[in-house]
Amino acid sequence: MIDLLIKTKSILKDRRIITKMKYDFYLASGWFSPDQEAGRQTILDIANELGLTYFSPKDEIVCAPGATIEQQEKVFSGNIDAIKNSRFVVVNTAGKDMGTIFEAGASYVLNKPIIYLCLGLKGNFNLMLSRSGAAVATTKDELREHLSRIQNEPYYRKEYIGNIE
Repeated sequence: MIDLLIKTKSILKDRRIITKMKYDFYLASGWFSPDQEAGRQTILDIANELGLTYFSPKDEIVCAPGATIEQQEKVFSGNIDAIKNSRFVVVNTAGKDMGTIFEAGASYVLNKPIIYLCLGLKGNFNLMLSRSGAAVATTKDELREHLSRIQNEPYYRKEYIGNIE
């Protein structure tokens, strides 16, 4: 940790380390169903519109089903490194992809602000996700607002006030 602070000339504030990162955000999302891919594409479209840089595992580092342990480790480590090298994380909750939920938990432990995307949410949102997130977007306009705000305000937070489960 000391090396990280010295090497990056970081500023410690509110438990988060702000520093110049390689990416604005890490995109945590499945792409295994039409709903997951639609949510992922929505995030990418808005990010490109706003000029944000991102790491998208589907576009950067994918593991084949028959991958060796070494290949699996390379993908796993590559994704964790990308989370570490991102200012914040955007999580697409469509389809409740297990890898995506893992990435959200890892991001929280690494003190990365998380924006959750739950397009068309009807009903309750998960308690653990709502408490770990900087914001929850249920529409494209809300996502655009949250991404714009966190881009300019690193400690941006908008409490989720909907029902939880």
